[in-house]
Amino acid sequence: MSNDYTTDPPPITPSQLYAISDNINQLRQSMEKLADLPQKIDRMSVQFEQLQKDQQKTVHDLQKARDGFEEDLDRTKSSLRAEMKQIRQDTEVKHKEVDLQIRVLSESKTKIDNTTNIVRWGGIALLGALGVAWNTQTGKTDAMTTRSMENAQKIQVLEKQSDQSLRTLEEIRNKLYERNYRESANEISR
Repeated sequence: MSNDYTTDPPPITPSQLYAISDNINQLRQSMEKLADLPQKIDRMSVQFEQLQKDQQKTVHDLQKARDGFEEDLDRTKSSLRAEMKQIRQDTEVKHKEVDLQIRVLSESKTKIDNTTNIVRWGGIALLGALGVAWNTQTGKTDAMTTRSMENAQKIQVLEKQSDQSLRTLEEIRNKLYERNYRESANEISR
């Protein structure tokens, strides 16, 4: 079709007129569909705002839970450290008592040795009595030494248990962080 408008345009054929009418109808239907668009945009905006609020609440809840876990972990660490410190102090006190008793026993042994040299010729009865005293003192010394070694072993066991508990708590915290991160990522991706 020529674009030369110096002359009158050719007359419109019925098929062209029908095509123009059809295009106008399609354009009108498209315009009607666009009339619902602002409402849809408003609904989407409200939904988006709700999603943002939900996400902020989730992030806040996760932060609160993390802070709670960190506080629990810190309290547990402090408690374990305090217990270990108390056990060490108790053990040191008992060790000092045992050491003092060992010194006393050692001094007693020295006195007994000296007395034995003096009264060597004093008779079998005196030597027998001294032997019984010596055996009793040695038994006490052995018992105290054994108890000291048992306390040292208990301290080592408690330290190992404390280290294991701290590692377990750390693993639990890491797993919770990972799970919360995945949940928040899943909620965001929805």
